[in-house]
Amino acid sequence: MPWAARFAASLALVSLVELLLAEVLPVAGRTVDLFVLLVVLSSLAGNSLQGVTGGLATGLVQDTLSASPFGLHGLACCVVGYGVARLSQRVDTSQRMVAGLLVAVGTLVHQAIVLGLLTALEVGEVSGGAVPLRVVATTAVGVPGLWLFNRARAWVDERRTLKEGRARPR
Repeated sequence: MPWAARFAASLALVSLVELLLAEVLPVAGRTVDLFVLLVVLSSLAGNSLQGVTGGLATGLVQDTLSASPFGLHGLACCVVGYGVARLSQRVDTSQRMVAGLLVAVGTLVHQAIVLGLLTALEVGEVSGGAVPLRVVATTAVGVPGLWLFNRARAWVDERRTLKEGRARPR
């Protein structure tokens, strides 16, 4: 399955989960930023174009679902996607600590851009007090999510290898 189809399915799933969280647990919906998490995790492959396009698409969907000015999260997620993709080209992201650090820094950069633009444009209410909580909560959700994603990918690769007959079953 091509990257765009997998990303679109992931974006639809994240949007659905975000909407459900906003209804069922509003505090969790405001604390954990699943959209930024999707951008960071999809940019860990190191492809800058995928980071930028995935960030832009995710940000625009996030702008549509939130009450923020259109394009605000689009720009912030675009910067985060590109930055994480470029950093992933230079560091080994297979280590959980590095991936967790990239999730935390990506969330922090996203929040800084959004709050900076809201302040500069004077178009919305600025609540910067929740930024550390949002960074910690998103990282706490992202690290186990990345582990599960890597385990699922390894399982699929193993099954594909067995199906193609390159390895014997154990």
